[in-house]
Amino acid sequence: MRVVGYIRETSSGGEPAFAQSEKIRRWINESGHRLVALCQDVRTPGHAVGREGLQSIVGIISAGQVDAILVPSLDAFSSDKVTQEVIMSALRIHEVALLSTDPDDIDMLSDPPADNLRMIVRDVLAKQTRFDEILSLPTNDEPEPHAIQVDETPDVVIELIPADRKDALPASRAIPGQ
Repeated sequence: MRVVGYIRETSSGGEPAFAQSEKIRRWINESGHRLVALCQDVRTPGHAVGREGLQSIVGIISAGQVDAILVPSLDAFSSDKVTQEVIMSALRIHEVALLSTDPDDIDMLSDPPADNLRMIVRDVLAKQTRFDEILSLPTNDEPEPHAIQVDETPDVVIELIPADRKDALPASRAIPGQ
């Protein structure tokens, strides 16, 4: 299985990036899977921790080069369970497996999860996704399916008038001899 690892240092301390990456490498060696990338969001002095590593994972998934995402623990996504579930839901939509090196995360990754809060959040997110599809409205960028595309700056304006209606043209515009 092709696996992408994800690590994130938090501003509240926690495990350093090096220790997290070693957990991922050890898990990969023990499981026999192949690590194709290790994406990280690491603290830089004077800068807030961004999410460039997580965004990189999305690019790798879009390229179809990964089967699973591996984290040292679900806390790599966030310390907040709801945020973890939102991120995990977005990754599951792309049909990649989610894995953790932390044995305590197995129950949280299972479906249904052992944690009631996680079960509720997953249910809400699944319903949101379903109704987004059902109720999707065209955006300003997308034309309505029945709309006719018209060039906004036409060079010529043509008005079609039925041939059998003599009163169609005002008298001042009537064609001589008719």
